[in-house]
Amino acid sequence: MAGGAPTWAVVALGDEPAPLIAAFARHHRAIGASEVHVFLDRPNPEVDRLIGARDGIFITTCDQAHWDRVNQGRRPERHTGRQKFVSTSVYQSTTCDWVLHCDVDEFISDGAALSKALGKADRNKGLVIRNAERAYLPGSPGEMLFEGGFRHPIVLAPEDIQALYGRFGKFLSQGLTGHHTGKTIVPRGQKWEMGVHHPKALANGAKPPLTATNRRLLLHFDGLTPLHYAIKLLKKSFENYSGPKRKIGEAREAQYRFTRNHADRPREILRLVEGVQSLDARQAERLLALDRLRLDPFVPKDCDDLDLTRATFDALLRERDGEILAKAGLEM
Repeated sequence: MAGGAPTWAVVALGDEPAPLIAAFARHHRAIGASEVHVFLDRPNPEVDRLIGARDGIFITTCDQAHWDRVNQGRRPERHTGRQKFVSTSVYQSTTCDWVLHCDVDEFISDGAALSKALGKADRNKGLVIRNAERAYLPGSPGEMLFEGGFRHPIVLAPEDIQALYGRFGKFLSQGLTGHHTGKTIVPRGQKWEMGVHHPKALANGAKPPLTATNRRLLLHFDGLTPLHYAIKLLKKSFENYSGPKRKIGEAREAQYRFTRNHADRPREILRLVEGVQSLDARQAERLLALDRLRLDPFVPKDCDDLDLTRATFDALLRERDGEILAKAGLEM
């Protein structure tokens, strides 16, 4: 920092269609990240082409040669383990003042606001960037990937959640399909390792002290299209790895259990996707009245020449995940 504004880096492990990964990298570099590190969980040469000649963006393909070089050939079995590994490696090597790990479906909305918050932050504590989650507004999901509003976590009595979301309330945690804990941007120089949401102390694995941003600057697109979310449900529902199962929360587990139980009934899976991701007029009105829904549109920066249409993204998903879609009989 040396008396100036604090510098910050973003790191993500991505396994998504190239336009999304390119948008993630280009946007964060454009809004003020000094470094953007994207680790590709499988080779995707199109990512380099779409990012082009932009300094400060670093793309690493995590093939076997990579794991041979950095971890004696061992590729962490779980996606979360690989996330922790690559983000910790950046944390230990970067010269930036702060490091944020997030997913390629998460976007900082305001880089200037984040930089201002970092300028005031205690460098002995992690800073949790609070999140909001994209929801489709009444009508349709729209033609572009990032359309919709952003709902904030909401704590209501079970009967009030039932009244608001009906049968789909049990699939939501504080009104969201995904997490409501945010992601922590971590000050460099601490004896910590990076985690998916929060860092851990190297000495004992404890969570270090944390503070949080006032604004919800992290926008989570938990599924960039309905098809994307359906594929995510199918993959996660039948995920199999050694060791104890990761704790994922009752609502998310309910989604996966429903998907496993209805894997041969694609229409039911599609109803679940619509029920948890889309708002009808009554729900939107209620969330607006409770100040838990923002209608400000999000458009990623430095992405005007990228094809960020739903049609193109879904076509790439069908090409990549055709086998699992065929097994499930999903036609979207």
